Amino acid sequence: MVRRTDPDLDDLDLRILREMEADGRQSISALAKTLGISRAYAGKRLQGLLDRDVTRIVTFTDPRVLGLRTMAIVGLQVSLANIHAAADRLRALPSVHLVMITAGPHNIVIEAMFADPSELSGLLTRDLGGIPGIKSAETTTVLEWRKMSFSYLASSGLIGGETAAVAAPHPGPAAARSEDLALDDLDLELLSELEADGRQPVSDLARKLGTSRAYMSSRLQRLLDQGIARVVAHTSPLALGYHIFAMVGIKALPSDTNAIADKLCYLRNVNGVVLVAGRHDIIIWTMFPTPMHLSSFLETDLGGIPGIISAECTILLELRKMSFPYLVRSHRVADGGTGAAQAT
Repeated sequence: MVRRTDPDLDDLDLRILREMEADGRQSISALAKTLGISRAYAGKRLQGLLDRDVTRIVTFTDPRVLGLRTMAIVGLQVSLANIHAAADRLRALPSVHLVMITAGPHNIVIEAMFADPSELSGLLTRDLGGIPGIKSAETTTVLEWRKMSFSYLASSGLIGGETAAVAAPHPGPAAARSEDLALDDLDLELLSELEADGRQPVSDLARKLGTSRAYMSSRLQRLLDQGIARVVAHTSPLALGYHIFAMVGIKALPSDTNAIADKLCYLRNVNGVVLVAGRHDIIIWTMFPTPMHLSSFLETDLGGIPGIISAECTILLELRKMSFPYLVRSHRVADGGTGAAQAT
């Protein structure tokens, strides 16, 4: 694949981004040591990337700790005159965490999470029914996450001007063990603070939440070690030269579905892989520099995997909401707690 990054990004920038995608809370001293540069220079370069909005530090929380164990992808057909108004109404729904205006079989696609399947029924019958212009809805239920990564450098293989080895599948929301998921109010307050600023010092967190530094450090480390939360750099794919984003629904032979999903996890440019129930068997999220790269991917990469019957593309035109880095804050607002939910 041809590298098409922002011309202002050099190899050192890419190495910094890759390191921060792996651990967004690592110290500037640790970053400088890994890169073989001075601490002051490492801090300056990282701050420059943050100031230019090339990347931002975000916190992803396992949705199961909030009781969110049902996820659905809903494709909507909306009358053309109502697309943006409908997207704005969908953005306001607390259960909806992703709203995209798209080109393909649907002109709006949303992703929503619920504690119980009955809540999905409420979204489809009550919430969507009250939005003017929606003509039809097609629901796909997520059965299993195989890969979900917001580490775009790892998925693309771009690092230091060379094509690095393709990253192994990254565990999605099912990473933590079920026995590790019990959280109390202090944990939720800590996660909410991390969603506001993932790099704030432990001493500041302890002061805000009224605990000792040592106790807060142990609490934070538990959340990170058990995979309940990950603090990472979320790099703008546009800065890395990606302008085409596609969700691909794949129909597969039943006997080959698991093997196909595993192979898809290792394909470059694939950020997410889920097994689903609905019109498709697998859905993947992809990104490419140009439409020609997407075309080549469909023909060569997907075409080379035995057992794939068909692939249907939905192209992202406009992202209207993406609140996965603010799950805890959104949850607390929905429950009448404090904290302002934020979304792209």
